[in-house]
Amino acid sequence: GTAAIPRGHREGRVRVIVGLAAPPLAAWSGRALQGASRAKLNVHARASQRYVATLAARQRAAEARLERAITSARVTLRYRVLLNALAVELAYRDLPQLARLGFARVSADLRYTLATNRSPDVIRAAAFSGLKGLRGDGIKIGVVDDGIDTRNPFFAPAGYAYPAGFPRGSNQWVNAKVIVAKSFPGPHSGAQGREPFVPNLSYHGTHVAGIAAGNAGTTAPEGPNHPVTTGLSGVAPRAWLGNYRVFNEPTPIGHVANTAEIVDAFEEAVADGMDVVNFSGGGAMGDPVNDPLLEAVANMAKAGVVPVVSAGNDRDDFGFGTVGAPGVAEDAISVAATSNEHVFAPALRATAPGAPASLQQVPFVTAFPVPQAWSRADMTLVDVGTIMGTNGAAVDRRLCGLGAEVNDPTSSTLPPDSLSGVIALVSRGVCTFASKGERARAAGAIGIVVVDNRFGEANTIPVELDVPGGMISDLDGATLRALMAPSGGRTTIRVDGAVREIVTGRSGVITSFSSAAPTNF
Repeated sequence: GTAAIPRGHREGRVRVIVGLAAPPLAAWSGRALQGASRAKLNVHARASQRYVATLAARQRAAEARLERAITSARVTLRYRVLLNALAVELAYRDLPQLARLGFARVSADLRYTLATNRSPDVIRAAAFSGLKGLRGDGIKIGVVDDGIDTRNPFFAPAGYAYPAGFPRGSNQWVNAKVIVAKSFPGPHSGAQGREPFVPNLSYHGTHVAGIAAGNAGTTAPEGPNHPVTTGLSGVAPRAWLGNYRVFNEPTPIGHVANTAEIVDAFEEAVADGMDVVNFSGGGAMGDPVNDPLLEAVANMAKAGVVPVVSAGNDRDDFGFGTVGAPGVAEDAISVAATSNEHVFAPALRATAPGAPASLQQVPFVTAFPVPQAWSRADMTLVDVGTIMGTNGAAVDRRLCGLGAEVNDPTSSTLPPDSLSGVIALVSRGVCTFASKGERARAAGAIGIVVVDNRFGEANTIPVELDVPGGMISDLDGATLRALMAPSGGRTTIRVDGAVREIVTGRSGVITSFSSAAPTNF
């Protein structure tokens, strides 16, 4: 085919992954995770070293041929364990010439983004541990992410000892629990990209590592979004952790990682002897035949290492069929997001006589302060769907504008003063949260409660509205409306703004944002 280069890019540079013909070490001699022998690949074995030396010689020959043919080309990384490939930087204008050199494959260097005390019980980890006596002892879990904070009590080293050959990487960010700390800087990450942990930037990896292997019995001090919380534990609390930081390249959407560095980190994790490698990131699915990250995941499994990958967070926006790469890899354990059995949030309470117990502590999810008056006295809540609109029909519960301009705040069927001094109960959907808030305020409302239209626990309203407000789940909204129906769509509530632990018992529900099938082509 023809390599089309945008005019504005012809003088710039690009990085690609150039695949060579021979199989990498992990795929050599027909290894498979599901095979009769599940022994991990030993990269230091004499046979492995001989084969790697053969690959290195072939790569040097390919590199020399490439640089003779394309003077702008520069090899930045070499892969021999999970891929037999070179990361090559060259001028855009030389891409067509590279394609004509006859290498096995030329792939884009793609960008990827970052996609619990009761959490282990959601997947019955505690029951399994009690039955089998397995708590992760002797297991090494590599976390390819944005770094692990060894100062966190979840990773306190008391009671652990380094296994033979460890620690590895930066001495500053390792201990007897987190035994590896390595960085894989992106091409534009600067000095911070060379650090395996950056206190002001690295949060996601610490969270992921805690879920996987945080020490049992850890207590979290009070924070802005939760009270003091005791009894925290990871799923495999006695496992060691390896920190492989790849999400270090700053962009307007946060710190991202690229194929080249991710594969490099995967290879290091396999070479370090990790038993499991977790990657809680992803990107859009491309051509599976020409995706080096999918090949790397497949070969990781062949090396006897279990790859665990996030499914992604795109179902709210794009629906089913949104599992991203490398979560679509056939050999990966692709993990969706599920609701927990508890929520940390302010509590909404229905105060009308006869209100059921299920409406005494309803999670009221908000990113902004709740007015103190809402906790001190009963507030009247009105379901906007029970109000007769100016057009002679009941007001749509979604409280959107009419016609094509659904976000026009001046377009509303709410009669003037129809919500004077009360809190409006509306439904999520169709128009923006901001326009719902503006219409409610224009009709005299002092606040707004939005019923989510996604299953699972309520999501956060991401913007501050014209009136104070928050979101409740679809199930809680249905129960609340059933209470309000006999009284003409009205009831009284109080909302305590203090964040607390609310046990809902609704665990195991796949969240609305979690990407979903199909996973394989």
